[in-house]
Amino acid sequence: MADTYLYLFGGNPEQKEASIDFFQKSGGKQAKIALLQVYRAGWEDYLHRYIGHWVANGLDENNVSVIVPNKDGYIDEQSALTVLEEATGIYIGGGHTETYHSLYTSPSFKSIIAKKFYEGVPVAGNSAGALIAPETVLLSPHDTDSGKAIITEGIGLTKDILISVHYTYWNDAIHLQRGLNHLDFSMGYGIDDDACLVLKNDQYHCKYGSSHVYEVKKI
Repeated sequence: MADTYLYLFGGNPEQKEASIDFFQKSGGKQAKIALLQVYRAGWEDYLHRYIGHWVANGLDENNVSVIVPNKDGYIDEQSALTVLEEATGIYIGGGHTETYHSLYTSPSFKSIIAKKFYEGVPVAGNSAGALIAPETVLLSPHDTDSGKAIITEGIGLTKDILISVHYTYWNDAIHLQRGLNHLDFSMGYGIDDDACLVLKNDQYHCKYGSSHVYEVKKI
């Protein structure tokens, strides 16, 4: 059985060590990386934040396939699924979390991302992408259109833990603790903007970045 690697970025996708490790686990210079985004005006201007370290270490930009809906929300699903099927690394970006959730936890996307992951393809998520990766998604009141916390289903790449991003910036400790108590989960991780948590085979593996990853337990 292949090892699984899940990279959970707290908010800054330009973290060098974590980005390069994901790139190397994806195949290095031979990698084919699928980068999942949501539409916003000028989204192309932000691509360098994701791919900069990959390109600097030898990846041809043509080996990064961006999956993004158009301004009307339409996405060519069949083309996107083909890209994911061929990918050696999958990266889910950041932005409006509820839009990411509605797109990429739909059955077709969820199924293929999980399939590739459990076959050994590394998956990374930044901010919104990190939040929707687990089996159970906990959205902070800071992160929803309603201003209320939301608990919902995610892609399913890690089980029985909750993830909080922008942890210190959002002062999100109370929210994460309430989520753990409500769901009766024993463990959660609060990930600061300049930190990346790496899970290997659904267990804590390492942490990258200049800020903290907090281990939070149910009380």
